[in-house]
Amino acid sequence: MIDLLKFALILVVMIVLLMRKWDLGVILLLNAGLVALLFAYPFPDLLVSLGRGAIAPDTLSLAAAVFLVLLLAELMRRTKSMERMVAALNVVVPDTRIVLGLLPTMIGLMPMLGGAMFSAPMVNEIGTRLDLSPSRKTYINFWFRHSMEYVFPLYSSLLIVVALLEVSVYDYIRVAWPLTITMVVVGALWGLSGIRKQPREGNGQSRWAAWRDLLGAMWPVLLVILTVVIFKLNMLLCLVGTIALFALINRIGPRQWPDVVQRSFPIPTFSSIFGAMIFKYVLEDAGAVALIPPALGSLGLPPLFVAFVVPLAVGLLTGTAPATMALSLPLVAPLLTGHLEHMAAGLWMFTGGFSGIMLSPLHLCLALTHNYFGASWGKLYRMLVPSVAVMVAVALGIVLLR
Repeated sequence: MIDLLKFALILVVMIVLLMRKWDLGVILLLNAGLVALLFAYPFPDLLVSLGRGAIAPDTLSLAAAVFLVLLLAELMRRTKSMERMVAALNVVVPDTRIVLGLLPTMIGLMPMLGGAMFSAPMVNEIGTRLDLSPSRKTYINFWFRHSMEYVFPLYSSLLIVVALLEVSVYDYIRVAWPLTITMVVVGALWGLSGIRKQPREGNGQSRWAAWRDLLGAMWPVLLVILTVVIFKLNMLLCLVGTIALFALINRIGPRQWPDVVQRSFPIPTFSSIFGAMIFKYVLEDAGAVALIPPALGSLGLPPLFVAFVVPLAVGLLTGTAPATMALSLPLVAPLLTGHLEHMAAGLWMFTGGFSGIMLSPLHLCLALTHNYFGASWGKLYRMLVPSVAVMVAVALGIVLLR
């Protein structure tokens, strides 16, 4: 019980400081110190964890990838590629609201931490025209970016789950697909409903001409998706190569680069990245996450409840899908043996972890796009909480039916 109160205190401190508009990176560093204090993690070891989290390869590669994504987005904005892409989509797709959901969904096929930053400028371009609030734009970009995570086989979280269940990816997808449909429907209800339908733009432009313009404007994004998802090439190298090619084709001169680089390096974005990764390392090194299952188990709660809440809590505290699934599922899977059918148990645990991740302010897609759009945390969670609740209800229905 004491350990649960400690975790509750960590979350409360985080929420209170977020509501007071503190920088997320600063909050996470303070919480790393709070974790060390509450769980008796020695100060010298804390310093080692702080340094390890700051210079870990996954931290540095994530920061580099987000910087390159923002750099490419800034170049596309300066060359009007973003405007041309949106204009062409308004001809190719008959409803602007569908375009709003489609853009982050397409980018979601490229699994990467903080990947919502790739589609954020595109959603912002359309959302600003439609006079959407920052919180609405953030929700649309964030929610639809993750709409394929239950079924898209390139997500590491899904691969971890099927590996732990020892089932094939496609057997799991056959069970999980209703949740992806539900996620799209929920996103449309909470994110897209109430947005006025825009008249088709394009000044009489034909569909073929619009497709040509769309490919001509969107080729950098498509090139990155193709090289990373299909050919499995290194994300950073693909981004660097795409940026170099784009700059060469569009003749981006030396005088433009200092301003481009400056606009591609927002300080709150990168403090959030380093803060989240450092906090994750401190949690793991201090052994705090491993204390959640026995703490909940000691309360004598039903196994179905514990098997959901443990991944939920780990997801809230880490904000990353691979870490959540890898840390929590092996700990709670034995609780469901004999209680639930094998595949249903996996889906239930995955939903718990995914719900925590989608609600976690440490989730970098959420944190970074919140900063990008300047959204209100309160308004954003008023859309996210009921959306996640619907997903949990549908998952519970699937589990009970099986």
